[in-house]
Amino acid sequence: MRSYTPSLRAVAVLAVSAGIAACGPSGTDNRLVVQDNHRVLDQFTIAQLQQLPQVEITTPQSHGAQAQKGPSVRSILNAAGAADATRVRVEGRDPAQTLIAAALDDQTILSFTKRNTLKLTGARLSRDQWVRDVTALVVNP
Repeated sequence: MRSYTPSLRAVAVLAVSAGIAACGPSGTDNRLVVQDNHRVLDQFTIAQLQQLPQVEITTPQSHGAQAQKGPSVRSILNAAGAADATRVRVEGRDPAQTLIAAALDDQTILSFTKRNTLKLTGARLSRDQWVRDVTALVVNP
């Protein structure tokens, strides 16, 4: 009788690998792009964002961690040369969110996740405004 065990193992490994890849970015090569009118102003790696001033905020609306830490969206815009931004669209895995200048305070941050990705969160943002796996900040959309 013929054994199918090696073939089944190969199929199982491929299926697991595909499932992991489909879960989202691993964080090893993530870049945050800041752009204005389709022009890239700057790009940041996770390591570069960790060098910006860090803010820790309380997020009681979270189903997970009650405290989040990362750079404020405003400090990222300033570092990219977009200090005069009046609106910013945050793009990622979840539906994009557009924030007005008043929401760009030190309580609105891109927090670092356990998967080494970025999440828009804020003390005054509802959970449905949070964006996971943020990839871009679009200035004055």
